[in-house]
Amino acid sequence: MSTYKRRTIVFAGISGMSLAAAGFMAPGALAANTIDGDVSVTNTETVQVLMDASGKVDTQRIYEQVVLRGKGKVDLANPVSTKGLRNLNGFGGFDVRDGNARIKTDVDGTKKYRSVSDYTKDLPLKFEATYELDGKKIKPSDVVGRTGRLQVTYRVTNQTGTEQEVTYLDGKGKEQTSTETVVVPMVGSMTTTLPSTFTNIETNGSNSAGDGRGGTQLSYTMTLFPPIGESVAEVGYSADVKDAIIPKASLSALPVNAIENNSFKGGAASYKGGADSGQDLTAGATEIDANLLKIRDGAVDLVDGLLQLQAGANKLSAGLQNDAAPGANKLAAGANELDAGAAQLGAGTGQLSAGATKLNKGAGDLSDGTGKLRSGAKQLNKGAGDLADGTGQLSSGAKQLDQGAGSLSDGLKEASAGGPALLDGVEKLLAGAQQVDAGLTQLQTAVGAGVGDAATEGTLRNGVAQLIGGVGSQGPIQSGLQRLDGALAQAQNLLATLPDSPQKAGIGQYLGGARAGIPEIVNGLNSTVTGGLQQLDGGLQQLNGQVAAGVGTPGSTVPGGGASLRNGTGQLIGGLKQLQTEGGKLASGLQQLSAGADELKAGTGDLSKGAGDLNAGAGQLRAGTGDLSKGASDLDAGAGQLRDGTGDLKAGASELNAGAGTLKAGTGQLAAGAGTLAAGLGTAAAGSGELAAGLDQAAESAPALPEGASKLSKEGTKQLVSTGNKTAMDYGLKYALIEESSKRGASAQPYGSPEGATALTAYKYEIAGEDGAGSANMKRGLAALVLLAAAGGFAAVRRRGLI
Repeated sequence: MSTYKRRTIVFAGISGMSLAAAGFMAPGALAANTIDGDVSVTNTETVQVLMDASGKVDTQRIYEQVVLRGKGKVDLANPVSTKGLRNLNGFGGFDVRDGNARIKTDVDGTKKYRSVSDYTKDLPLKFEATYELDGKKIKPSDVVGRTGRLQVTYRVTNQTGTEQEVTYLDGKGKEQTSTETVVVPMVGSMTTTLPSTFTNIETNGSNSAGDGRGGTQLSYTMTLFPPIGESVAEVGYSADVKDAIIPKASLSALPVNAIENNSFKGGAASYKGGADSGQDLTAGATEIDANLLKIRDGAVDLVDGLLQLQAGANKLSAGLQNDAAPGANKLAAGANELDAGAAQLGAGTGQLSAGATKLNKGAGDLSDGTGKLRSGAKQLNKGAGDLADGTGQLSSGAKQLDQGAGSLSDGLKEASAGGPALLDGVEKLLAGAQQVDAGLTQLQTAVGAGVGDAATEGTLRNGVAQLIGGVGSQGPIQSGLQRLDGALAQAQNLLATLPDSPQKAGIGQYLGGARAGIPEIVNGLNSTVTGGLQQLDGGLQQLNGQVAAGVGTPGSTVPGGGASLRNGTGQLIGGLKQLQTEGGKLASGLQQLSAGADELKAGTGDLSKGAGDLNAGAGQLRAGTGDLSKGASDLDAGAGQLRDGTGDLKAGASELNAGAGTLKAGTGQLAAGAGTLAAGLGTAAAGSGELAAGLDQAAESAPALPEGASKLSKEGTKQLVSTGNKTAMDYGLKYALIEESSKRGASAQPYGSPEGATALTAYKYEIAGEDGAGSANMKRGLAALVLLAAAGGFAAVRRRGLI
C-alpha cells in the first residue's frame, strides 16, 4: 500500500494566490485591468501532482500566487481554476466570474494573494514507473520485503506536442515550409533517496551523493524538447536489495524559453550558426562552380594567348641585348648608394629598440597600479552599498519612532482630558469597597449555615452522611457489574469467530483479565469509597473554619500572619480616600507630560527627515562609487592594452633593428649581384629561344583544360552546393522548431495571468513509495474493532449510573 501522506505543501517562491475578502470587488460590474500608480504584478502558477508508485495520478491541484509590489491602486482580473477554490490567506470569500478572480485594492509595499484549487487541464508530462526483480516485472507493492536485484525505470514524456507549419530558409535563402510537431519546451529535475539496504547501485544518467544517514541520493536532469533534447526521457537505477521497499521520488519541471534562457541559448545559437554556415557554404560553392565554368570557357582564349606569348618571346630576346644590359650597369651604381643608406638606418633602429624597451616597462608599472585602483574602487562601491542599506533601515526606524511619538502625544492628551473622570471613578471605587466589606460579613454567615452538621437536613455534611450509608447497600452496583460481565462474555464469543492470529490471542487475554477483575471492584468499594466520603466530611468541617478565619474582622489576621479579607478591605478603603486627595496632583502631572510629548513629536519629525536625507545621500554615494568602479575597470583595461601595445612596439623595434642589419648585408650583395646580372642577360637571351619552343608544346596540351574544369564542376563543386543546401535546411528547420517551441514556452501558464503581469509556471510531481505499512494498519484496525465492542458494553453500564 502506498505510504504517501495527504498533506498541503507550501513551495518556497512557488505558492498560490490567496484572495482575501478585503482585496476583491464587491458584486457588480467587473472593471478592466487597471493600475493607477507604480505597481508591479507577478503571478505564479504551481501545479502539484500526487501519484502512486506506478505513476497513476491520485490528486492534482494548482496553487496561485499574485504578488503586488509598489504603491498605487490596482483592479485586476486573474484567470483561475474555480473547482474546489480555497483561500490560503484567511477565511474570506471570492469574487469570481467567467473564470476570473478579481483583485481590487490599494498597495503601499507588498501584498500577496494565495489560493489553491483543483487542476482541471491536461498535464504537460506523463510519468511512468516500472519495476523488475531478478529480471522479471513486478508490482511495486509486491517488492516490499523481497530480496534480489531490483531494476527501476522512470519514463517521462512531454505530451504537449501539436502539429503546426514551420517556416525556414534553404541554402539559397528561399523560404521552405513543412508541418512539424512542436512541443512546449520543458526541463525537469528528478530526485529519489535510496536507503542503506540498497547496495551495488548502478544508475542511468544520474548524479549520486550520500544523504548523511547512510542512504544514497540520486538526481536526474531532463531536457524534454527537441532538437536540444528529446520529448521522452528514460532514467533509473538498479541495486541489490534486502527486505526491500520502494523509495518515494519527486519530479520538478517548468517551461523555458530556449532562445532567452542562459542554459539553452548557446545551444540554440549553434543551430542558428549551423544554418548560416550552410547558406555560406552553398553561396561559396555556387560561386566556385561559376568560376570553374568561366575557366572552361576561357580555355580557347588561353591557347590564343600562348601563341601570342611565343611571338613575344622573340621580342624579349632582342630587348635583353639592347636594353637590359645597359640598365644593369646603372643598377650596380644605385646599389652602392643604397648600401650606404642602409648603414645609417641600422644605427637609428638600435636607438628605437632601446627606447621601446623602457616604454614597455613603464606601461607594465601603469597596468599594475590601475589593477590595484580597480580593486579598491570595487571595495568602495560595496561599502557604499552597505551604507545605503543601513541608512535605509535608519530612515525606516526614524519614521516608526516619529509615529510612536505621535501616538504617545495623543495618548497623554486623552489621559489629561480624562483626569476629572478618574477622580469620579475613585469615588465610585470607594463606595464599592464599602459594599464589599458588607458582603464579606454576609458570606461568612452563609458558608457556616451551608456546611452545617451531620444531623441537620439540607446541609453539606448531612448529604455526605447519607452517601456513606448508601455505599453499605450495594444492590444496584452488583446488578450493573453483572451486566458488564455479560458484555465482556459477548465480546469473547465475537472474538472466537475471527481467524487465529497473534493479535486474537492477545485480545482474548485482555477480555479474560477484565472478567476476572469484576469481583475485585466489589471488594474495593467498601474500603475506598467509604473512606473517601469520610475524608470529605472532615474537609467540609475544615473549610468552614478556614472561611471564618479568612473573612475575619476589620482588625484580624489569618494563620501565618497575613491580613484577613475584611482587614484588607479596610486598608483598601483608606487607600482610596488618600487617592481621592492626590487625584488633583495626578491631573496636573498628566498635563505636563502631554506638553513634553508634543516637544518629543517635533524632535522625532526632524530626526525622520534627517534620516531620509541621509539615505538619499547614501544612494547618491553608491551610484557615484559605481561609476568610479566602472571607470577604474575601463582605465585598467586601457593600461593593459597600452602594455600589450608597447610590447608589440618593443618586439617590432627589435625586428626592425635586425631587419636593418639584414638590409645592410643585402645591399652589399645587391651591388655584387648587379654585375652578375649584366653577365647573365646574355644567357637569358639564349633561354628565350627555348621558351618559344616550350610554348609550342603548351599550346598542344591546352584543350585538356576545359574538360577537367567540367568534370570538377560536376563531381566537386555541384556536390558541395548540394551538401551546403542540406546543411542549411537541416539546421534551419531545427532552429525554427526551437523558435516555435520557445513561443509556446513563453505563454505556457495553464490558466494565464492578469494583463501585463510577470508570469511564472512550475510543476511538482510527487511519486509515492511502498513500505508495507498498509498491512500492519489493517491488523491494528481489527484489534481496535474488538476492543470497541467491549468498550460499548462498559459504556452502557456507566450510562445507567451503576458505577
